[in-house]
Amino acid sequence: MTTDGKIWLLLDSSKFGGIETHVLQLARSLAKHKMAVEVVFLSDYGPHPIMPLLQQHNIGFSVLKFGLLSLIKAFKQQQPLLVHTHGYKAGIYARLAGLFSTTTLVSTFHAGEVLSGKLALYDFADRISACLSHALIAVSCQINARLKHKCTVVDNFVAIEQQAFPGEQIAFVGRLSHEKGPDLFLKLSSCFTQRLFHVYGDGPMRNELEQQAGNNVIFHGHQSNMDQQWQHIGLLVMPSRQEGLPLAALEAMAHGIPVCAFNVGSLNRLIDADNGWLAPAGDLPRLRHAISQWLSSSLKCKFARSRSARKRVIVNFSDIAAMPTIISCYNKALRNNNTSNTLLLSANKEQSHGVE
Repeated sequence: MTTDGKIWLLLDSSKFGGIETHVLQLARSLAKHKMAVEVVFLSDYGPHPIMPLLQQHNIGFSVLKFGLLSLIKAFKQQQPLLVHTHGYKAGIYARLAGLFSTTTLVSTFHAGEVLSGKLALYDFADRISACLSHALIAVSCQINARLKHKCTVVDNFVAIEQQAFPGEQIAFVGRLSHEKGPDLFLKLSSCFTQRLFHVYGDGPMRNELEQQAGNNVIFHGHQSNMDQQWQHIGLLVMPSRQEGLPLAALEAMAHGIPVCAFNVGSLNRLIDADNGWLAPAGDLPRLRHAISQWLSSSLKCKFARSRSARKRVIVNFSDIAAMPTIISCYNKALRNNNTSNTLLLSANKEQSHGVE
């Protein structure tokens, strides 16, 4: 089969969120290993906040104008080496388009929550049609358990950059919604009135939170790219009521920023006593004590904790750790689609990034 040699990362998206962050990290990692990669948007919703970031990393992208019909035409004319879908609609449309071509399909399942309304229908169709993909990936064991088809579990991961020593801000990074606990972050801020607390993000609770916040809380709003902000943050506080394995925690720790959080979701796989603080769910006094500990720590202790946080991510939750499994899934899909193509990881001399 003749192909254009590209790996397409296909998604249907108008905003920047967890899936988009994952796609950006994956695209950067594939490009780092000298693989031709292109991010393809299923529909045109206008300028997307991920596009400047793709341009910044020299990653190509394209936008389809007419959804499914455009996708069928693109599969036939451009014949990508492999199409990796992300999200309900992208997965469903790619499998339908795949019925009219010999395109190799890989699908990643990102959502583990039980949905309602239109999204529940998309979720059902996505899971039922999963058998039409040539390989499946789930970003957690919980998501994998909801699927009736065999998946390879690949944790959320982040691309590793050179480290700068963390800043001094105490920060919340995430959606301002009940499950993320921004209201609890405000309660913690009221215990340290001499320190500024920083909120990065937007969401349905923002107006309410701004009315409740003390003078020591600064709202920075939605951030399409946290790369320029992490250098200012010294401690990430995650008082979430519900979580999976949040990318915000992974990104923070990859930058050497310790995290203090409630022990919910899979955070106990990421955070331990050497690299951060975990408190029982809902135990605000324990989080308050963790913040006090960080504030009173010596520079030497902060550096040791920072180094440990970064090492945990590099070893277990980085592109360095994830890419061999992802490429193995790609090769499995190519074999399952009866093609002779094989992808190989390039040698990467920058994998240690100062944690040896």
